[in-house]
Amino acid sequence: MEPEGSPLLQSRIPENNNSNSNSNSSNSNVNIINNSNVNSSSASEWWQTRSRDVVALLTVLLLLGVGLGIWVYGTLPTSDQDEHPHEYALSTDRIREHLTQFLEIAEKHNNSRSVTNGHAASAEYVISQLQAHGNCDVHVQHFLSPIWKVNKTPSLRVTGSSANVDYIYETDFEIMRYGGQGATIKGASVAVVDNGGCTVENGRDVSGKIAIVRSTTAKKTKCTLFEAAFLLEQMGARAVVFVRSNKFKTPSWARVRNTDWKEGDPLMTVPVLSVTSSVGQLLESAASDIKLDVETDTSIEVVKTFNVICVGRTGDAANTVVVGSHLDSVAAGPGINDNGSGSASTLEIQLTLARIGFKPHNRLVFAWWGAEEDGLLGSRHFARVLAHGWKNKWTENEPVGVTWSDIALDLNFDMLASPNYISLVHNGTDAPDNTRVGSQQIQRVFEDYFVRHDYPYKITDMVAGSDFVPFIDNGIPAGGVLTGASEIKTIDERKNHGGLARAPLDTCYHRDCDTLLNINVVALHRMSRAAMYAVSKLSTMPNLRGYLAGQSQF
Repeated sequence: MEPEGSPLLQSRIPENNNSNSNSNSSNSNVNIINNSNVNSSSASEWWQTRSRDVVALLTVLLLLGVGLGIWVYGTLPTSDQDEHPHEYALSTDRIREHLTQFLEIAEKHNNSRSVTNGHAASAEYVISQLQAHGNCDVHVQHFLSPIWKVNKTPSLRVTGSSANVDYIYETDFEIMRYGGQGATIKGASVAVVDNGGCTVENGRDVSGKIAIVRSTTAKKTKCTLFEAAFLLEQMGARAVVFVRSNKFKTPSWARVRNTDWKEGDPLMTVPVLSVTSSVGQLLESAASDIKLDVETDTSIEVVKTFNVICVGRTGDAANTVVVGSHLDSVAAGPGINDNGSGSASTLEIQLTLARIGFKPHNRLVFAWWGAEEDGLLGSRHFARVLAHGWKNKWTENEPVGVTWSDIALDLNFDMLASPNYISLVHNGTDAPDNTRVGSQQIQRVFEDYFVRHDYPYKITDMVAGSDFVPFIDNGIPAGGVLTGASEIKTIDERKNHGGLARAPLDTCYHRDCDTLLNINVVALHRMSRAAMYAVSKLSTMPNLRGYLAGQSQF
């Protein structure tokens, strides 16, 4: 009922005059009641009509609002995640789960995942993950690797008419890697050899003696350490001692073996040592008056090991992108950063791409190299087989369907989570002439990632030390990212990248403390996504060869 004074009510009530007020009161009341019923019905119809109008108006406004919202959203720039979904699909937590598995494997194998310890078990884990969750054909490529180890601390003693001196291991002298089998030599005469021991003439008087090879001032000798040492051994030297340049305060621990060693190549038998420049000068000056005692307990064993190769099932095989990381560690530690971080990231990239149904334009081949820590032997074998037709040893000799000419580029990921890290990008300019432009183009892809995220980064050399070498040495451009090893962070680098100045990028490099506690999770997150970005970007380029030739931009 409308309140009193309503215009609606007033228009429906007849006027009363005073003379008839008493006699008509009853009829008036009836008329009021009856007209109230009529008025209520009219009010209801009025509200129903206007309610429908209101609903219709609200519906129109709602549809207009939705349409406007869709239009506005469509005109806004898309998010970084929308533009790079593969990068954001990668889970750092899953990578850490793989690292946990690697550590557990190392703990069951002398706290190591080296070739003779936990490498095979690590490879079995990778293979099981690929077979269960990956999208590729898994192959095993066997090869042989020489494994050298020191079983007992060596000794070097000088005896003479004036004095006897016992030199200090790792301070005055060092036994060089792959420096022969163990030997005990007493009272041996000394022969000083010039010019790096590279010619027969230089080593003519060494038979039955210990050859002391003088350091040379030449910028480049005519032979390698192995070539000199092996020649002297062939000429009858009982041991070889290299004198290190006075530029270095410590003796050398360099590898005395063919760099590109393969099955059938020779290895040293006699001991090979290095001494500091000061010790070398004493030995040279008193060579005619002294005798040397050398005792070493070392061994070289040639063992079978393998690479794991995961060949993608889709994409253009003639523009194959190889994505590689070494799976082995040194014998001294579990290698969770070096290189569990790289190989676990490579594994999770493959599994993530399989999970999201990624379809590359260019075929992807993932590789987990063996025996990297023994001289890049796994990746060298892969290159030797495909680039030079050397005998292959695939499991059961199955066809792999990869040729060297198929490979457009190589991406290498080695150490992605150093605790005092710097985000490092390999310098494509360091590559040989025939792969330089392509390597520079790969470098630009990684730089794009860091610039887009406003992450600090630094360009680092690409000349040696990891599995990109066999590729750039055989005409394939390469690139990659890493976070550093034993390099000391400068004050300026600390300002730009954080962390600790005057400290190694990885204090546990090649040590038993390279465990999960040695992993910088922020570095792992950033660098693994940088890897994923490069993998997805390069594998989806429709004109990859043109881009690598510098003919197009990405």
